[in-house]
Formats: sequence, structure tokens, C-alpha cells
Amino acid sequence: MADAVTYLLTRTDVEEALGMPEAVSAVEAAFRAYAQGKAQMPPKPYLNFETGDLRIMPAYLPELGLAGVKLVNVHPDNVELPTVMGTLAVFDPGTGFLLAIMDATYLTAVRTGAAGAIAAKYLARTDSTVASFVGAGIQAYTQLQGLLVTVPSIERLLVCDVDADAARALAHKAHEEHGLTAEVCSLDDAVRNADILVTTTPVRKPIVKGALLRPGTHVNAIGADAPGKQELEHVILESAKIVVDNWEQASHGGEINVAVTEGVISRDDIHAELGEVAAGLKPGRERPDEITVFDSTGLAIQDLACAAHVYRRVMADEGAKAGLRTIDFLQGD
Repeated sequence: MADAVTYLLTRTDVEEALGMPEAVSAVEAAFRAYAQGKAQMPPKPYLNFETGDLRIMPAYLPELGLAGVKLVNVHPDNVELPTVMGTLAVFDPGTGFLLAIMDATYLTAVRTGAAGAIAAKYLARTDSTVASFVGAGIQAYTQLQGLLVTVPSIERLLVCDVDADAARALAHKAHEEHGLTAEVCSLDDAVRNADILVTTTPVRKPIVKGALLRPGTHVNAIGADAPGKQELEHVILESAKIVVDNWEQASHGGEINVAVTEGVISRDDIHAELGEVAAGLKPGRERPDEITVFDSTGLAIQDLACAAHVYRRVMADEGAKAGLRTIDFLQGD
């Protein structure tokens, strides 16, 4: 083969090649392909440690002509290191050759923001103007970036977080970078005034009260990503139209996992997987007054779709390609 080397892409390389609009487009296409049976994505196994976990996420999208495996950790108590760190390997499915290894920390945040954006595109009201954020960390900002791609009617941002400084920082960034009216508020005010509610917290007890949600609200439930985690009261799930990214993952570690385990809801109560909605196989929002919930756990096809965009874009840019480090794993001693 012409290039018998593996390219190494840093976070900077990935950031320069992948913006949110491109991520939204790539991830939506991947969801559609998955719903149409045009993807391989085995369940992701977990290695559980005392202070966090490591997840292994493989995927193959024949339409892209690439396969990939992401290794990603979640360690909530990290201080000097990010809570989430990822590395992704891209393979040629025809030969099995390792084409590239890239940082996936930024990529993970962006592809999750893209999934929330796609869910809002199909499930939020088209006249939504107020987005409320419960949790103001890194993932909250990429969720905001995604929403602004697919729901351009958003004008006002409400933010709450147990860390008041983080809430103020997100509000300031939203105003300075996107021109939004943004303010810090209480949890109850964020919930009761939302057209779109985004939750990105690590809590294990529900903090969003169903009685405060207005008819017509769309909720992107992002924070629950492991068994026992839960941000929304059960009553919300009992009455809402629920869309998950993947039933198996969501029922074991997404927002619905506790409700499913306790028998509050079952698979029959799930309206659709997001790919089915994006592919037109099932409807999204059907009434202006219905409450909709998207349960995001994060799929390997999202990672591969974004990684494929990065890889192809960099390979097509001779200058960028020439600046990459490489390693030849096949070279003998």
C-alpha cells in the first residue's frame, strides 16, 4: 500500500478539522444509516474502577468505508485531568490496517452536542426561543453550540449549576460569542421557563421536577451515562414522548435506566430511537403541547462519523497531512 504508516492526530488537529455544523451533518447521517441497518455497532463493554470506568466503543459504517474503535474514560473526580478523555483508532476495513490514531476528547464532546442538536431538530417546537441548561460544564457548551445549528430561533439562555462560577462563565460565553441574552437562575426557574431543557449533570437522584415542566417542552437528558444515574423524575418519563439513541444502552445506563429497572416504564413506552426519527421511519414531535425527552448515551457510530470526517479532511489537505506525525507499526527491528 502507498502509505504503510499510521497517522497521529492531536486534539489541535481534530479541532481544526471538525466544527459543529460538520459534526451535526456527519452524526445525523450515521444515525440514519444505523436505523436502516447499514452499520455495525456491538454493545460497548465497561471496565469499572474504584474511581471511574473505561469504555470500549467499536463501529463500522460501510458507507464511509472506515471502521473505528474508541477508548474513553469517565472519572468524575479528576481535578488535574479532564473528567472524560478519549482516543480513537481508525481502520481500513478492507485490510484491517490501522490508518490513524486521534485524540477523541474534543471529538466526544462535539459528537454528543451534535446528537442533542439533531434530537432538538426533530423534537423541539420550531418556535423555541428559551434554552435552559442544568449543568454548566464543557458538555453544556457543546450542547449549546449544537442547538444553535439546528434551532436558530433560540434567543435566551438560562443557566444553573451548583458551581455558581461555572454558571456565570457559561452565560457570559453565550452572550459574548453568540449574542444571546443569558442569565444565571435557580434550578426551578430554569425548568419552568424552558422551551428546550438540557441536563448535563452527574447526579444519581432526580433533580428536574415534572410539575415544573411546561407543556411543549423538549428535554435533552445528557448526564445519565451509567447504571443508577438519573436526572429527571419518573413522572416525566411516564407522560413524555421518549426517544433514545439506542435502547440497549439507554435501558442499562441512560436516563431511563432506573425507571426501566424499577418497572416504571418498559420498551413499549419508548417512542423511537433517534435514527428512526431522522430516517423518517417514525415521527418526531406531533403536537405543540407534548413533552418530549431525548435520552443520550453516546454511540460509537457518532464517534466514527466524526473521526471519518476528520481523517478524510486532513488527508485531503497536503499541508496538514505533511505536518502530522506518523508511526510504522509494521517496521521490523
